[in-house]
Amino acid sequence: MITIVLVDDHHLMLSGLKMIISGQEDLRVVGTASDAISAIEAVKTKKPDVVVLDISLPKSNGLDMLSQLKSVSPESKILILTMYEDRQYVYKALENGALGYIPKKAAEHDLIYSIRTVAGGELYIHPSLVKGMINKEGGEYRYGDNGSLNRDRSLWDSLSSREQEVLIFVAEGFSNKEIGEKLFINEKTVATHRLRGMEKLGFLNKSDLVDLIFFKLKLPKK
Repeated sequence: MITIVLVDDHHLMLSGLKMIISGQEDLRVVGTASDAISAIEAVKTKKPDVVVLDISLPKSNGLDMLSQLKSVSPESKILILTMYEDRQYVYKALENGALGYIPKKAAEHDLIYSIRTVAGGELYIHPSLVKGMINKEGGEYRYGDNGSLNRDRSLWDSLSSREQEVLIFVAEGFSNKEIGEKLFINEKTVATHRLRGMEKLGFLNKSDLVDLIFFKLKLPKK
């Protein structure tokens, strides 16, 4: 059972989200909050698997709260659910500790999928946001569009050595926290390298990342 705390300053939004999520057998809402203070208290008390967090809150900013939420419940995964779709918000959210980002206009099934994804320790960025975040010479890159091994190698080589290290650990199934411990860097830094690396590769899903690293490029495990 995945436990969830919902944070949004619109009570109708909270009620709607709770109704959608409660219809899933593997998801359970254990708390709600409409402002920063009650959100921190709810997360501290409930220690949920996932916090679904809006950016715009009374007298606060959800992005600025991320470090506090991670401090009171380090194991909780944070999914940003917001009306803001600027990629700079996405970057800042993931750099500050969020593991997922989804716009409020997304379909219900996307929300459910995103919650399950981040609960499993995997990065989730809604597809509608990915297109604007990928900008490569020669046009937009799409994984699996009959590209050659040389292009796959070229894309991999465009990553920094640290980004490569982090993504290999991701492909092996390690969480950001575990990767940070192995590389002696903090989770925020891991998230940054993970995001930048995934962007350069075209935001592969977990299975495609594993396929690229261990089967196409045949890179050794760490």
